Amino acid sequence: MELLRQYNNIALANPKVATTQSGYWDLTRDKYFVSTEGARLREELVTVRIAGEIVAKEGSLTQRVRFGFGGSDGLARLRGREAEMADRVKICVDLLGAESVKGGEYRVVLDQSLAGVFTHEAFGHFSEADLIEDSPTMREKMRIGAKLGSNVLSITDDPTRPDQVGFYRYDDEGVAARPGALMKDGALTGRLHSRRTAAEFGEPVTGHCVAQDYRYAPIIRMGCIFIEPRDQTKAALLEQLGDGLYLCNHMGGQTSGENFTFGAQFGFEVKNGTPGRMLRDINISGNLYATLKNISAVGNDLTLREVGGCGKGQTNFRSCNGAPHVLVESLIVGGR
Repeated sequence: MELLRQYNNIALANPKVATTQSGYWDLTRDKYFVSTEGARLREELVTVRIAGEIVAKEGSLTQRVRFGFGGSDGLARLRGREAEMADRVKICVDLLGAESVKGGEYRVVLDQSLAGVFTHEAFGHFSEADLIEDSPTMREKMRIGAKLGSNVLSITDDPTRPDQVGFYRYDDEGVAARPGALMKDGALTGRLHSRRTAAEFGEPVTGHCVAQDYRYAPIIRMGCIFIEPRDQTKAALLEQLGDGLYLCNHMGGQTSGENFTFGAQFGFEVKNGTPGRMLRDINISGNLYATLKNISAVGNDLTLREVGGCGKGQTNFRSCNGAPHVLVESLIVGGR
């Protein structure tokens, strides 16, 4: 509570911050697994986070920005984040003076947050075998070897990355977790399975069948899905962009079949590779397959989300995603 109050007071110290919503949360899951195959497993999983929302107000205008710190390596992960909290406050206050984006079709650079959510929501769920097994159309589109993305795009799900929100060693069917390459150089190379769907598809089990807790049957879930980094710096991507938009921080969204819509908390107009005026009221939308092919460059600055979650069927606070910065040749951007 002392640490939470300390971060909350950083926000409230700014006179333009009208209110905040902040919370501390932790979960310890002590998991035991015994099977007729002879498995005897025990795994303790600890997740902590401090997260919330800052609301700035000027006249009748309000702007909101989320913040969150966390992981699976204990309380130390939450300490020493004052500079990051101050940066979130500054972004929220700066948005009061930002301009609404003009809707249209743009070349864009997405930051790690937006690119990671796109990877999870638009692509990752179609990699979960149970969501496509009863659809002949989707099984054909998501067949192994299909060229779905550009040559620079590779996507992996790896629950074994230590200290991350999505970390675990064994899934809830007792299968050892392992890194799984889902896409390599634009071609589909794998998918996520339970024991049952692995048999149905004739493919190896992957260790991705997880339950919210003992009250639920395990279902197929992403562990830690991310775009593999390449060798481009953020500055190099902006230089390649030239004129366009640099969009940052996701604000939720939805998918409908192959199509997606996500909000961005803020962005910048980019001219000659240099970010300029700040923008707000941003939504991006597109088609999954077209967007995968429109990713023309990938950065070297992979960042994984510290506050995870996925609502597929059951609430799962231990689902993680991430990405480096990516350059997309065409996205529909909605504004005012």
